[in-house]
Amino acid sequence: MLVSLAVVVPLLGCALGFGTAHAGAREDPDGPVVVVGVPGLRWDDLDPRDAPNLWRLAGRAGLANLSTYTVSGVTCPVDGWLTVSAGQRASLYGGERAVCDLPAPPSPSGSGAIVPGFAQIRARNLHGKYAARVGSLGTAIHRSGGLTMAAGPGAAFAAADDQGRVDFYSPAPEAVPPARWASVRLAVVDVDDVQRAYPRAGSATISRTRRAAAVRQADRRIGGVLTALPASAKVVVAGVSDTTRRNSLHVLMTAPGLRPRYLTSASTRRQGLVTLTDLTAGALSAAGVPAPAAVVGRAWHPEGEPVTVAAAADSFGDANRAAEISQHTMTPFWIAFMAGQLLLYAAGALALRRNWQGGRRRRILAATRTVALCGAAGPLATYLVNLLPWSRSPHPVTTMFACVAGFDILLVTAALAGRWRRDVIAPGTIIAALTMVTFATDVMTGARLQWDSVTGYNPIIAGRFYGFANIAFAAYATAVLLTAAGLAHLLVTRGHRRGAVIVVLVLGAAAEVVTAWPDWGAKFGGTIAFVPGIVLTALIVAGRRISPAHVVGCLAAGVVVIATSAFIDYSRPPADRTHLGEFAGQVLNGQAATVMTRKAGAMLRSVGHSPELTVLTVAALLFLWLALIRPTRWRAGALELAYGRAPALRAGLGGAFATSMIGFLVEDSGISVPGIALAIAVPLALAAATRTLAIHRRAAGASLAEDGDG
Repeated sequence: MLVSLAVVVPLLGCALGFGTAHAGAREDPDGPVVVVGVPGLRWDDLDPRDAPNLWRLAGRAGLANLSTYTVSGVTCPVDGWLTVSAGQRASLYGGERAVCDLPAPPSPSGSGAIVPGFAQIRARNLHGKYAARVGSLGTAIHRSGGLTMAAGPGAAFAAADDQGRVDFYSPAPEAVPPARWASVRLAVVDVDDVQRAYPRAGSATISRTRRAAAVRQADRRIGGVLTALPASAKVVVAGVSDTTRRNSLHVLMTAPGLRPRYLTSASTRRQGLVTLTDLTAGALSAAGVPAPAAVVGRAWHPEGEPVTVAAAADSFGDANRAAEISQHTMTPFWIAFMAGQLLLYAAGALALRRNWQGGRRRRILAATRTVALCGAAGPLATYLVNLLPWSRSPHPVTTMFACVAGFDILLVTAALAGRWRRDVIAPGTIIAALTMVTFATDVMTGARLQWDSVTGYNPIIAGRFYGFANIAFAAYATAVLLTAAGLAHLLVTRGHRRGAVIVVLVLGAAAEVVTAWPDWGAKFGGTIAFVPGIVLTALIVAGRRISPAHVVGCLAAGVVVIATSAFIDYSRPPADRTHLGEFAGQVLNGQAATVMTRKAGAMLRSVGHSPELTVLTVAALLFLWLALIRPTRWRAGALELAYGRAPALRAGLGGAFATSMIGFLVEDSGISVPGIALAIAVPLALAAATRTLAIHRRAAGASLAEDGDG
């Protein structure tokens, strides 16, 4: 419980600094809220010539990129509209589709309309993995006494209440009677010109000329809407979906505003980025209507100084380009990373098992050690590359990979540059320490290096926007525990075992605070998994036996730490909470089961959905056992020899293994946690083992020489 207390006390201390900005303020409800959805609209579509109406509107609006990911890899327009309706990720069919159908027109009902099959759509989403309550937006407006209107088929899906009904419906915005706009509290408009410019299959591309013509047509229609609106109207323009197999970030602007400024929300904590579910909360806030509990998005608010529309559009275009490149590079990167690790294991096994002679053996072991250190430094190098503007290069993918390789070489050069290179674990400790410090600093200052990293998170994929991603947590926790082991080794060799144990606990507690604190790591499952790794490392350093009671106590301590962090977060204003506070609220409201079930399902599916990491994990475990722990040609494994020279190494590897295996069970990314942890730990173990063998062989050679002289 020492780690638990050491973590909980700082967390409670940090709680004294809670902020209260933009807590639950709602705008003046006078005037209609008009949501204009343009499926597929991106910021690089807009300029003063092709989109003069939107450009002028942006000059008095809050501006952002819109992340539109819903249930499947590509957000079809109907899925986007249903997500706006629910304020939670929703879809028409609940899975991936090769074809994005156009929204079906609703059935007329008096002056309004009813969406056909809405009850089935609602039931399908209620029983889906996000338990989305389609119809939440329209129902909230109706319960507040307001009326709803939809113009266009897609708009009806968004504005319908839980019965699938909208009060007024027109097939197109041009058909709306001028007086009608002022009579409703919420109007949703479907401007589908960009969407209709593409083939229905949605996988083909169109020429820039054809797309520009579609944008001009959409802009003219939006201009007509803006002209018809009363002066008191609040307008939101959003690119609510993708239109092709190309995933992108899309346009979001909300007016009126005094001057253009970037928007953000508690969902992303990123300047100039909001999510599609935030659109629901933002529209309700503008209407003066409280958002239902089922709405997971948060109303946006301006952040930073005013900007010019041209500068904002360029910035959003750059951000979308970097996100697209990162997204499409992830799969090739992981395949290359897996292949590199497998080649490292094969080369390591060969170097360890072959009976090389004399100087040749020393050179092969030294080369194997260097390559192993390169493998362990790989995750850190993928972060450091974001210090450079690689996405602006004429060949961004090549530039990114070249920069990753360059940073990797620099890290290993630094690790082997001094007298410490002769030590068994010092070079590995340096790489682990650099990884630990970089990851901690990054997450405490906004996680900019994780952003668009191939081992971080991506705004298009929208799995996470702040704090530690699962892969980043796995790398960070492993680096912390191996750094602690390296420092403990330094102290133990100087006769300070008690000090070594204290260093492990203090460093681990500090790292746990970084992991658990909502404004930094905000890691739920990782916090639970980290405590056992820290305590087990300390126990092994202390020379204590590990009992089942220790493991249970560690898990309980991890639960205490994350519960404390979550309920501290929950006590903050809703607009300032992270997902930790939201989960605490779901626990209190009895809604946590859906989230936990979804995450458990994701964990189980991760083994099949991440074949690269699954293969990597299995290969690392086999190599660890067959090549380092239980070889067939030696009485003692190479790793056992390394433990003899650096006993603390066993502690760091044992703690990292425990955290990664528990992380596999409690994190929704499942296999990615041990996959990345082992991809760092095993190469560092190999580096220590090869150095130990070199020292061992040299000592054996010197002994034989002395015997010969005698």
